[in-house]
Amino acid sequence: MSFQYDIKKLRLDNNMTQKELADIIHVSRQTVSAWENGKNYPSLDVLRELSSLFEISFEKIIFGEETASKQKTIAETINKDLTLKEKYKKSTIMLSTILLLALLWIIVLTIGYKKGIDKIDRFNPFLQYKVSYTKAPNDKIASNGIWTSWFSDNEMGTQWSKLSLSTGINPGINDPYIMAYHKGSYVKVARFVPGSAVNKITKSNIAAINKLTYYKNSDNLNLNLSAKDNLNNKIHFNQAIQELVIK
Repeated sequence: MSFQYDIKKLRLDNNMTQKELADIIHVSRQTVSAWENGKNYPSLDVLRELSSLFEISFEKIIFGEETASKQKTIAETINKDLTLKEKYKKSTIMLSTILLLALLWIIVLTIGYKKGIDKIDRFNPFLQYKVSYTKAPNDKIASNGIWTSWFSDNEMGTQWSKLSLSTGINPGINDPYIMAYHKGSYVKVARFVPGSAVNKITKSNIAAINKLTYYKNSDNLNLNLSAKDNLNNKIHFNQAIQELVIK
């Protein structure tokens, strides 16, 4: 028996008009009429609704009873394909969401590093802790709480970080320097150390960057840095400071 006769028989057996059936499955009465006249065929989703509505198997409503065993296999294949497509769709959405979140996470970490946001750098897994040095500020500056200075991240004077931290006043150390254990702009520990504990080259580099940064009459930055690249507007700097100093 063909589908158009099956659907009509099912409708009549359940005492439904074409309009009533159409309203239940959210189609027009003309659509139901077209099915019953063999002029059109419902989608698989609609067939599922009809199967549920009339409480008959999905295979039977598609193929009838004459070749149930063979057609059941076909119906199962269709069902499996639909299920796989749905799983693929969900997996694609999930993977896209994960990739988007990962991208946003990397963007946040990058912005945090570029802007010197310590709360972000603290949890940045791509940054490593470093031990850095700078000349200690005078007691007046230190006693005001948070102060900012350039710290030398290596003896070559080619890696620098502008750190903001609080150390309190000098406890009585001669030629005081500040040693900071930091990751990006996040300072975990900072303490006073005597100048004798700091490498002479590092001390020279620190003096040079302080000259470039704080001496009002110095035009040294014009040698290799444009106005846009002024040290005052940077958080991280990778260049040998001695190259910028006029000798």
